[in-house]
Amino acid sequence: MKSNDGFELSEKDLKLRGPGDFLGSRQWGMPDTVMGSLGDLKLVQSARDAAVKILEKDQSLKKHPLLRLKADELRAKMHLE
Repeated sequence: MKSNDGFELSEKDLKLRGPGDFLGSRQWGMPDTVMGSLGDLKLVQSARDAAVKILEKDQSLKKHPLLRLKADELRAKMHLE
C-alpha cells in the first residue's frame, strides 16, 4: 500500500493490528467502542465542529479546565508527527 494520507494509513493499521489494549502487549490505543465510533462520519464531524466552536471562544481552554486537563494528558501520551 502506498499512501501519504495519514487517516488512510491509520485505518489500514487499525484493521491489521486492532485498536490496542490498556495493559497488554498489543499496540497502545483507544478501546474498541471509541475506535468504532470513528467510522461514524456524522459523529466525527459533529465532534470536530463542537471542538472548533469551543476553541474559537476559548483557545487556552481556561473556561474548560477538565477538557484542558484531558487534552494535556492525551498530548503527553501521544506522539504526533
